[in-house]
Amino acid sequence: MLNSWVSELKQLVKLASPLLAAQLLTTSMGAVDTLMSGRYGAEDLAAVAVGNSIWLPIYLLLTGLLIAATSMIARLHGAKDHAAIVTTVQQSMWMVLFAAVPGVVLLLNTGRLLVWMEVDPKLIDITRGYLQAMAFGLPAAAIFSSLRSFTEGMGRTRPYMISSLVAFLANIPLNFALIYGRWGMPEMGGVGCGVATAICLWLQVVMMVWLTSSRRNYDGVSWYRQWQAPSWSEIRKILKLGLPISLAVFAEVSIFSAIALLLAPLGALVVAGHQIALTVSHIIFMLPLSMAQAITIRVGHYLGRGEQNLANFAAGTGVSASLLVSLSTMTLILLGRESIVSWFTNDAAVHSAAVALFLWMAFYQIPDQLQISANAALRAYQDGRVPMLLILVSYWGVALPLGYTLARTDLLGPPLAAEGFWIALVTGLIMTALLLGSRLLVIARRPVSIVSAK
Repeated sequence: MLNSWVSELKQLVKLASPLLAAQLLTTSMGAVDTLMSGRYGAEDLAAVAVGNSIWLPIYLLLTGLLIAATSMIARLHGAKDHAAIVTTVQQSMWMVLFAAVPGVVLLLNTGRLLVWMEVDPKLIDITRGYLQAMAFGLPAAAIFSSLRSFTEGMGRTRPYMISSLVAFLANIPLNFALIYGRWGMPEMGGVGCGVATAICLWLQVVMMVWLTSSRRNYDGVSWYRQWQAPSWSEIRKILKLGLPISLAVFAEVSIFSAIALLLAPLGALVVAGHQIALTVSHIIFMLPLSMAQAITIRVGHYLGRGEQNLANFAAGTGVSASLLVSLSTMTLILLGRESIVSWFTNDAAVHSAAVALFLWMAFYQIPDQLQISANAALRAYQDGRVPMLLILVSYWGVALPLGYTLARTDLLGPPLAAEGFWIALVTGLIMTALLLGSRLLVIARRPVSIVSAK
């Protein structure tokens, strides 16, 4: 039994490692944008930050639709249904390109939105220019995400890593040239940051097309041959699973934006401490997220082969491995929180505020990593609607109201500011982990034929 567990874990790690590298590169690309636009000017940095607050939800809603395609392709790969794989890839690409149209229109016409958001008038022109540049990158993000779903569903995760590395390396000189006006390029400030990112998004597409064009590396599957017209019946199949998953991802991410807005009136000290904790938490989250994506691929592949016992075993291995990883990250945070916070600030008051939040961040490692691994397995079983509802109830029905009560009111004692929201996040994550874990136990007991019909 132990040998089987170790063997399955090795396969999960083999899949997850390139995904982790790719996600860290993507995160680093955002950090480079922040650093280089910040060195150009405070207004440009602020404008890029405001622009990202609009771009990110659109991007996540769009790419979240394709998480379903990954699990569908993984199952079709296990069943060796090559024709259906090609259909799923092409129809998912049509789907996200259609879905990108309103996003492009919005990004090209954000003037009134920025005024409604009461953005500083000094930032509006820069932010508008940044978002207009990003609008041209949104179709590229759609195409890239659909090809990423194909290659990951086929069990090949390195193309994502390689294309992300190329984009990261290209982003630095492009930012330098377009932000500061070097090498004959126009000096565009924060707008140049958006242009550079859009170019890099298209560069990722070129790399991914090249890397996924070899039939030999994809068991004879050519996703680009005999291109099909849009089929609404096929698109509906993907949307049926993809839309709940996309909304669930949006609900998870948007709660942090809501918390940031609710903390803003409490002052710079509170916001700074919260931001440090959130930044570190986001970096750490890349590890369980990569493992979760590997779980979806492995479980889906076994289900496609009709080997439900192995699928259940892979799900159990993934969840138990996530528990071990969470214990490690929790220990790291508890032991190193003082030093980690020191990397971000020399202000004693901010340092103290952030360290207090790190305690709660450490405690939420276990439920957070358990819930994301359970949810990843459920996606492989193509169970999306119920997990979405469970996540919405836990985060928006329980965690956010509880956090507001603890942080901003005296109904349950003295107001706890940012700490109140982190206590609520731990509560919401525990609830989510229990609910999704229970749901996984129910779904895993159902025969594959019933699961497939959902």
